[in-house]
Amino acid sequence: MEIKQVFPLFEEGRILKRDSLDLMRDYAPDFFSLLFREYGNGVVTGFSVRGDGKDLVVSPGILKHGASFFCMKEEARLEFCMYGQMVQVIFKRTGSSFSPDFKTERFELSLEPVRVLGDGEYELGRFLLEQGARLRSYEEYQDFNDLVTEFNTLNPVHIPYACEGGCTLAPFILRLYGKGVFGSEKALPLDLSFSVACLNSSIVSAELIQRYLLAREQGGDGDRGNWYLYQGLGRLYARLVSGGEKRQKPRGMGGKTMID
Repeated sequence: MEIKQVFPLFEEGRILKRDSLDLMRDYAPDFFSLLFREYGNGVVTGFSVRGDGKDLVVSPGILKHGASFFCMKEEARLEFCMYGQMVQVIFKRTGSSFSPDFKTERFELSLEPVRVLGDGEYELGRFLLEQGARLRSYEEYQDFNDLVTEFNTLNPVHIPYACEGGCTLAPFILRLYGKGVFGSEKALPLDLSFSVACLNSSIVSAELIQRYLLAREQGGDGDRGNWYLYQGLGRLYARLVSGGEKRQKPRGMGGKTMID
């Protein structure tokens, strides 16, 4: 699925077009650049994934790539037929082009078997769906432990959410953690403070999560990737909320469609 965004280019000697003014009205690059200039690449907001019959639906969203921001203004649909295998929803930059009046950024939305992503590729979730089953996501998660199951549940852990200095876990993952830990009688003051940050902040940076894990587990500095952060929070959640060790997690498609 190719997705493109058009930027007006104002050059001396060219006729000012109404379309250019409309695009300038609808898109505010200076605002985004100033607000998120310290952020790394990744999802800024939106791009939630849900099932709808035989289709996957991806909601509108904003993604940061380098110094640019891509705004998908309408939901996109992908036909799904890759049952019985672990797949990931990938949002990939495919290039840009220029005309005398416009710059166009192109992205592609696709379903592929899970693989290591390259530069300009962003995961929007992964799952293994059985034939005849319905995909669970977002509003249907029961608690923090319910985010990663072996079948039929969207795994959001690997989605890179842009934050200062890089990317981090999705805000709703951390809200589920904060909600569970905040009500635990075993929680220490540090746990409660971190839980408040999870519940009250639009984004919690990977650095803050890392420092919290180091303080609580007294371990050495390590990889700050999303899976590492999630596993660390999972160990603490098991001790503070679940009352024991966390249950085992899973083992860890390819249609495409185009959007103009």
